[in-house]
Amino acid sequence: MVKKSRLVTAGVGAAVALGIGFATQPLAQADVPPVSAVTLTQGVTSAPFKIKAKDDRQVLYRKAIVQPGASTGWHYHVGEEIAVINSGTFTRIDGSDCSVEEYGPGESLVEPVGPDTVHMGINKGTEPVELYVVDIIPTTATTPTTAAPDPGCDIDAGTPKSTKAEAE
Repeated sequence: MVKKSRLVTAGVGAAVALGIGFATQPLAQADVPPVSAVTLTQGVTSAPFKIKAKDDRQVLYRKAIVQPGASTGWHYHVGEEIAVINSGTFTRIDGSDCSVEEYGPGESLVEPVGPDTVHMGINKGTEPVELYVVDIIPTTATTPTTAAPDPGCDIDAGTPKSTKAEAE
């Protein structure tokens, strides 16, 4: 479902037309630029990525806070996600090889899509991690991520809990 917006104008002019007696002076807008933007955060990534879609997509813009000691849990993304770390240190563990990467303020990460890209994010620091995230997901999705089983990584050491040879 695509929502369309409509600008509704009513208020002072309508009230004056009805004889309510509001002042008819124009609103003081000389100090307000016609268009303004504020950069909330910015980051750099060297990860290659493409965004392509055949069907309509939802675009979510979120601010996420990960408290010290908290994690996202093991999950994968159902659509593209680009995140910028605004504050704190975010530790990402890749479930395919248990590799660990840390991201700090001003760094960005691009998350891969699909159930074969299971990963987890953890705040191992002492201050909250603040991320700004853009998700581009199918309109049929109810959430940008899907929970996944633990792939067997030691989240403290960043290495596999056991190798296949040890399991046999």
